[in-house]
Amino acid sequence: MQNRTWKVGELSKLTGLTIRTLHHYDEIGLLRPTFRTNTSHRLYTEDDIIKLQQIMSLKELDFSLEEIKEFFENPEYNPKEVIEMQVERLTQEIKLKEELKQQLQELWEVFYSWKKPNLEQFIKSIELIKAQKEYFTQEQINRMKMHYNKLNNVEVDEISKNWRQLISSIQSEMENGTSVDNPRVIELAEKWKRGMDFFSGGDMGIIYSAERYYSENPYAAKGSGMSGELYKYIKDALSNIK
Repeated sequence: MQNRTWKVGELSKLTGLTIRTLHHYDEIGLLRPTFRTNTSHRLYTEDDIIKLQQIMSLKELDFSLEEIKEFFENPEYNPKEVIEMQVERLTQEIKLKEELKQQLQELWEVFYSWKKPNLEQFIKSIELIKAQKEYFTQEQINRMKMHYNKLNNVEVDEISKNWRQLISSIQSEMENGTSVDNPRVIELAEKWKRGMDFFSGGDMGIIYSAERYYSENPYAAKGSGMSGELYKYIKDALSNIK
């Protein structure tokens, strides 16, 4: 292989680059073939292919052709550093893709229980996921998920149904102007607290994070059935427990 040469068409098929691109690299002095035939046909060697790989790596790192040419003309140019930069970039891209994958999976879980999600619900779910990252540690999120995943589908459906009914009942009492010291409201608030204890596994850190979220984002959670106003109403009712 050391003595083999490739014509421009062969190199084009080998690398996926167009013949026009290879001609352009030659014209600007970025990648000139080591040999030319008597009829001026370009012949590329193994060293030329190695250099082409470095050019393609640098282009992937968003360097311009002019900058790449300067790299090669620099006596301190180190091909190893190019590979290291590309590996680092790919590592960051993989990390971002994993984060995107996780966010999409969480969105799918949000929509799984909705029959016909609309655009507003989609936007709200994105807001909730972003807020979740800001107010809950990854350890807390994992703990809640682990607790939730212990339930079977029937239990999840039943709990979700009861929770929606509970929130709706408290919302109705608040809209009707029922006082927070009314026994009926206090009873509903106690049911809400037991539900929160269930979802958090009794972890006071999770409960504190949830309280901070609702207090600092009074309108952000409306799409989830809970608003800052409703949360305050429930907390005021709980303060009346003897």
